[in-house]
Amino acid sequence: MMLLTGYSSLAQIQRNPVKQKKDSLAVAPAAEKKIDSRKEIFKELNLTQEQKMKLKEINQSMKASRETIESDSTLSEADKKAKLRTLRKEHGSQVQALLTEEQKIKFRELKEKNGIE
Repeated sequence: MMLLTGYSSLAQIQRNPVKQKKDSLAVAPAAEKKIDSRKEIFKELNLTQEQKMKLKEINQSMKASRETIESDSTLSEADKKAKLRTLRKEHGSQVQALLTEEQKIKFRELKEKNGIE
């Protein structure tokens, strides 16, 4: 019995936390923070309520069209890709059409800055 308690005290080794490099987990200042998604970009554009409603309609329409294309077993993979590419271009045109000139400029800048297509 004494042997078991002796082993358990050996198992209780004190661990010192490893100091991390200063830059390894540094948080970027808000001005330099990357935006991860289109959704976050649209928040930055300060859309009006009407623009938000139209954007929602555009996105719902695109989603339905995309699902129709993807589930169409009569299309080859190449045809599906071509149709989806065309659909994305149309979607982009529709989104651009609902933005003001200032929002279009900011949208382009945010996409370029954050590497979003």
